[in-house]
Amino acid sequence: MKLLKKIRRSSVVRRLAAFFITQYVKLIWLTGKWEYLGKDHPDPYWRQNKPVIGCFWHGRLLMMLKVWLGPHKFHMLISSHPDGEIIARATQKFGFGWIAGSSSRGGRKAFLDIIKVLRGGESIGVTPDGPRGPRYVASIGVIQMARLGGAAILPVSYSSTRGSFIKSWDHFFLPLPFGRGVFIYGPMIEVAGSEKSDEELRQELEDSLKELTRKADHYCGQEIEKNLLKESL
Repeated sequence: MKLLKKIRRSSVVRRLAAFFITQYVKLIWLTGKWEYLGKDHPDPYWRQNKPVIGCFWHGRLLMMLKVWLGPHKFHMLISSHPDGEIIARATQKFGFGWIAGSSSRGGRKAFLDIIKVLRGGESIGVTPDGPRGPRYVASIGVIQMARLGGAAILPVSYSSTRGSFIKSWDHFFLPLPFGRGVFIYGPMIEVAGSEKSDEELRQELEDSLKELTRKADHYCGQEIEKNLLKESL
């Protein structure tokens, strides 16, 4: 365990890990067939260069490097933990910016940086159940970011016909080469001017992300977790 920690703290190892992640995403993308569903939801915002907060579950993070089709700069909120540097370096390879911070490290500064980015007309990506969970529970902080930054929230998820779920807290989905994948965008959640409470909007985001993930998995024939199923189903 100590050896693993030393390796993870090595800047050389982190750079190599970021390189391999970048190449793996490219491999999955180039060998697969990918569809975009629900793109009509974000399209008007992209055409008008409006800032949005893209939200997706932590376990569906990997291929989100291919989800942004907007014309302006996109930044990812990434943990300031040394492991976060790996993801940060990978996002930069795809032309994204990144903001370091989480609920446990540098949270206040990250929050202020996000507001500055949104007010400057650029967009961000957030995993509302990260970096430590609980899984599939959206943080109310995303709603506060959207309200203060004057941005709408874009829920999105993805799945693939070929992939495995890793036994981690977030049930991380690892897509495999030569699959058929789908990105599904949900209806935009307007926060500014909404008469709903922050908690109501938080629940709306959580429900939307669960439903999008359920639909993506069903579309690709993946097993659907019980806590992604709505009671009505």
